[in-house]
Amino acid sequence: MLVPAADLAVVTITGDDRETWLNGLVTCDVKKLVEGAAAYGLAVTQKGRILSDLFVVARGDAIRLVLPSRALEGVMQAFDRYLVMEDVEIARDDSLRVWLAHGPKAAELGGHACDRTGLGGVLVIAPPEEKDRLAKKVGELGGVIGDEHGWDALRLERGVPAFGVDFDEKTYPQEASLEKRAVSFEKGCYLGQEVVCMLEMRGHVKRKLVPFVADDGAALAAGAPVTDEAGADVGKISSAGMSPTLGKTVGLAMVKVAHASPGTRLHAPGAALRVVETPA
Repeated sequence: MLVPAADLAVVTITGDDRETWLNGLVTCDVKKLVEGAAAYGLAVTQKGRILSDLFVVARGDAIRLVLPSRALEGVMQAFDRYLVMEDVEIARDDSLRVWLAHGPKAAELGGHACDRTGLGGVLVIAPPEEKDRLAKKVGELGGVIGDEHGWDALRLERGVPAFGVDFDEKTYPQEASLEKRAVSFEKGCYLGQEVVCMLEMRGHVKRKLVPFVADDGAALAAGAPVTDEAGADVGKISSAGMSPTLGKTVGLAMVKVAHASPGTRLHAPGAALRVVETPA
């Protein structure tokens, strides 16, 4: 499945200090990024809260960032504060569009290897006129052109959280369950590292984003309260939808950490929920 990602913006970073400078501002390891791949990471504040999730792509003499448009202004302002004497220029590039491809044949589209779902995947950054070529190639591979509804169904099946939906600027990486997907605990210092590492070592987050399945297939909506088996409030659903594969409602919920283990039984209005392992 190839999905046009109209909600994602592209930023180009140039200059001799681009790699070292950016590595000090994101949670993924920019220095280990190889040509042809995309690293998934986060920009966080000094206090460790997420400014945005993002993809980092190295290409020749530039680095490209791909991030949600709604987070772009805040991230650009934050990064600009830490641009002092470095040889770095950062600018939005409106001449490019982004597509996300998912599935075992996704790599045949070209682009940058980036598997968000565990099914295989690439990130394609190209001018808008490449749309027809990509669509033709997808057809030749036996795939389909998806839309935001198709991607939403897939990401919920695979437990992939969305910025601005399942987590936001008030969330720590560990609360969003992104510490394994988006954070390097081996790289050098970066903005917010002390808080992120302390949370990882001491496990002090009080809530956690978890994937769930509604065992009875009930329809659920974002914002619905989640309770434990005794009826006590333990969190709320952030996103939910019907899984075509499972024939059941699946989704993500932010719950108290004591109720975040796979197998935990919870409840929402008219539905019994079961916390599951993240497939991706």
